[in-house]
Amino acid sequence: MRNFVFFLFFCFGFNFLKCEENSAIVLMYHRFNEAEHPATSISSKTFEKQMQYLKDNNFKVLPTSSLIPFFNKEIQLPKKSVFITIDDAYKSVYQIAYPILKKYNFPFSIFVSTKFVSTYENSDFMSWEMLKNLSKENVEILNHTKSHKNLINLLPSEIKREFLDAEEEIFKNIGKIEKITSYPYGESNLIVENIAKELNFKLAFSQHSSPIHISHDKMKLARFALNDEFGNLKRFKEIINSKPLILKDFRISEKNLDKDFLEIKFESNISANQISCYINGGASLKLTGQGNTLKLGLNNLKNQRYRLNCTHISSAQELFWFGKMIIKTKDSISF
Repeated sequence: MRNFVFFLFFCFGFNFLKCEENSAIVLMYHRFNEAEHPATSISSKTFEKQMQYLKDNNFKVLPTSSLIPFFNKEIQLPKKSVFITIDDAYKSVYQIAYPILKKYNFPFSIFVSTKFVSTYENSDFMSWEMLKNLSKENVEILNHTKSHKNLINLLPSEIKREFLDAEEEIFKNIGKIEKITSYPYGESNLIVENIAKELNFKLAFSQHSSPIHISHDKMKLARFALNDEFGNLKRFKEIINSKPLILKDFRISEKNLDKDFLEIKFESNISANQISCYINGGASLKLTGQGNTLKLGLNNLKNQRYRLNCTHISSAQELFWFGKMIIKTKDSISF
């Protein structure tokens, strides 16, 4: 414990930017060999190349549940730790991804929306029998809500039922379940996150890109999405070798929702001209800085979700990465 306290002081009291110890990469997949779904599918050929790269380069692929004692500050992670998560329990996971992962002896987890589990031959989704077979092979079957609705649009009572109904169904059919969830579409707000805490979830995953780190909020953890469009081996190597870019005191300093404007401030010991930031969805941004304080001005924000990414490349050509999901509605901003 004493060593852990020293580690925290080093990261946050001295060098919060480049402290890469106790960080990890979480990967997210959905479908396999389903080219008609390019945004969520990856080919078996590309997927196997990725897994071979992990093996050849001595990455430590760990069960997702081992992040619970990590965030409880009970353990430190090995260097080069990686976690493999798969959302939605499509049948191609069982038919294509699982044999590859078993070949490499890599643990992984599946986030299941229980309403869609099916025994129909033409269904895209796995059956409970398939999921139970995977569970017997130490695959973690986890909570992705009952019906995959966007939780931020639901009443608190409805959010609770989405989590609880899925948990009950998984436990009934699998016989065990860890208190870990992933939000449908990666979207959450403070109400959703507080309900997840109230229901004793230990971890919750979003869908924005960033290495995870001990300083991160364990109720909205980042994952790198891999598909045919953004999953080639060159990009995979960049992702898997990236380090956390730790920005201190990330906060909203000004907002005007009527004018679709948001200003964010944060602290860094790197000047603004050495950090690059990007946002998707047609929004624009401007990064400025003075001393240790940097500002991000975001314009043209519509009522949708955005993924903000900031990166820094060190003199040693190491990639440091920070990501946030920003959700704008008519009268609120969540991140």
